Amino acid sequence: MILKRPETHKTTYNLLDLLGSDEVALSKAFSYLLATDCDSYFHFLRFLGVPIKNTLTNYKSASIITEKKRNEGRTDIELSQEGKYHIIVECKIGKGKAVKQRTQYLTAFDKEAQTKILCILTQERDTNKQIEKDVTIRNTSWLEIIELFNNKNFTQKPIVTDFLKFATKNYKMRELKEILIQDLSDQTEIRRFKEFSIYRRDQTFGTPIYFAPYFNRGSGEIEGITALSRILGILTFKPDDIENYRSDLESFTTDVNIIDKWMNGIELGNDNKDFTYTYYFLDEPLTFKTPLKKDGGREKGRGKDWIAAMIPPNRCVSFTDFIKHIPELM
Repeated sequence: MILKRPETHKTTYNLLDLLGSDEVALSKAFSYLLATDCDSYFHFLRFLGVPIKNTLTNYKSASIITEKKRNEGRTDIELSQEGKYHIIVECKIGKGKAVKQRTQYLTAFDKEAQTKILCILTQERDTNKQIEKDVTIRNTSWLEIIELFNNKNFTQKPIVTDFLKFATKNYKMRELKEILIQDLSDQTEIRRFKEFSIYRRDQTFGTPIYFAPYFNRGSGEIEGITALSRILGILTFKPDDIENYRSDLESFTTDVNIIDKWMNGIELGNDNKDFTYTYYFLDEPLTFKTPLKKDGGREKGRGKDWIAAMIPPNRCVSFTDFIKHIPELM
């Protein structure tokens, strides 16, 4: 691991990056977040359906353990408060599935706990919930965990942003958010997209696969979606720190000309170089002869699985729903 390149003034890695990039590293990073920030801990518990209050007494009484050896096997994460709840979290990345673990740990729970939950945490979207004896088996995904903490109440905390950067950068969580659609009307951002293949926005997390800008009325462009670009990489940083991220850009492409173009695009219109932005580095776009438009009208439910009126932050649609709106295919 190269922590710092020549001609740079600091590393781009945070402490969590030193854990590595395997399944155990992600499990430990998540458990460290829960063990460091009580708000994150109780937010996760509420997500799992544990109605425990966020108090100092409850947090001091909580136990967080990683890689605990049991007769049934070694668990990834265990969260518990004596007599109240016992949660076992099994973590998988890539195409890994927790099959044996669904029944393997049913006998490992504290018998005195009022609430027993086995959380299967994978990279694949799965919200199935089932009950085995007195244990709730809850399936969820790393993408849902990222979304859970990707809001202004949590991203102001350095430990949370460190975890989100670590998870999205090292594990390429791309199964859920397929095509990001966002309004684009600012002339500088339109130029950054068209000339430098970059979409810049306020800090956010998550890794969609494609980006489709929606050019608004008054933008000077044909209204609607006229281009779809594959996202080659995503980075979050202050513009002044760009020289520290060239290694990351080189991991997105081996074409030096594209890297130089991106570097120039980052420099475009930097009136606030101390502000942290998220940059999407894009491939050459696929263009449409006929623009894709928002759902019109005023009827209730318009825009379902698509877009309407003001497009919300992080609006993503599936390939299936996107293709339905391409006129040439209809």
